[in-house]
Amino acid sequence: MDSTSAADYVWLRDAWTDGVGTTTLCVNFVRGLSPADALRRIKVTPGASGEYAVAAYSAEGGTALAESGWATKYVANVAEPLSLGTAVATVFADLKGADFTYEANEQMVTTFSLYSYRLCEGDQPDRLLADVRELGLYRDDDGYAGDPISSALALASRATGVRLSRSQYARPTLVGSTDHLYPSW
Repeated sequence: MDSTSAADYVWLRDAWTDGVGTTTLCVNFVRGLSPADALRRIKVTPGASGEYAVAAYSAEGGTALAESGWATKYVANVAEPLSLGTAVATVFADLKGADFTYEANEQMVTTFSLYSYRLCEGDQPDRLLADVRELGLYRDDDGYAGDPISSALALASRATGVRLSRSQYARPTLVGSTDHLYPSW
């Protein structure tokens, strides 16, 4: 079993947490794709600017995508093209909830709320159960991890084999606008 822990991703959770403790993030760990290839699959052109954007970070084992803007859910909805021939794990959190999704080769393997694992769904909903338990995202006493977002980021890393370090996150990256992908309001 992989030894990646929630403590390994506290810094990433903190990067997306405001001064009052609200975390709003949408991060995808994509196995085996370069940042340019990941952006191409979701139809984002690097360098384009706009209100909503996605940044593609080169990471060990693949790419991490992080979306910014108030509607941070577009990248969570593109796991299917990202997973073609590979795997992608998405961690999404906002004021309304937080969830984890793992897809491999365009198939939904598992998806669940970080606050109610027992309601997980997918083709193999318990495929990651040993890691889910070890990271505290599911316990027999119906509790959940004290830090479910960092635990989910560690699970995404374990599931895909993609490791994003602080130094990789701090490096220059490819960024492109996702404005053209949102329906007009």
